[in-house]
Amino acid sequence: MNLELLPNKILLDLFDYLNDVDIFHEFYGLNSRFNLLLYKKFQIYSFQFDSISKYKFDIICQQHLPLIANRVIDLSLSDDDDTPEQINLFLSYIPSFSQFIHLRSLSLSQLHSDQTLIKIIDACQQFCNFTRLKFSTRRFQINQIDFQLIVNSIWNLPKLTHCKFCIYFKERQIFCTPTKTSSTLECLNIYGSELK
Repeated sequence: MNLELLPNKILLDLFDYLNDVDIFHEFYGLNSRFNLLLYKKFQIYSFQFDSISKYKFDIICQQHLPLIANRVIDLSLSDDDDTPEQINLFLSYIPSFSQFIHLRSLSLSQLHSDQTLIKIIDACQQFCNFTRLKFSTRRFQINQIDFQLIVNSIWNLPKLTHCKFCIYFKERQIFCTPTKTSSTLECLNIYGSELK
């Protein structure tokens, strides 16, 4: 069957079952109708970048994300062995993380820098729908002062309901009590370990 014969409504329903990374990779550039569907009719996007090739990642971040960042609701990035430096590369492609005004959920895996994490959390402060944050660190060591700053920044997120993080410390320490009480947080999972 020729996909081009299907009505727009059915194509959009079909897109709901596919990963947005794959949709752009497979359908963008086929013809002007598909391009229009991807940019004008497709209302929300969810990008799971944590296991894609650098080639696909670069194309989506350079060509597509600047035009649709305000419609991305879910974002997943990773600095693991398969996608090294992806988070910093993503931030270099996007002039400002604050463009993701409708972001609801963010996952950052194998994050290298506590300063990058703080920068991203600070940008999330202004998102009116941001409710879920998940991150893990394995490659940077964090001290008590920086950890306190991270915890305070997370607790200041105005609508955060779910938070999960795994963090490794320079020395043995206990969880830092936030200086502000979150009135929205419903679910919190914290995993920590001392680096040896």
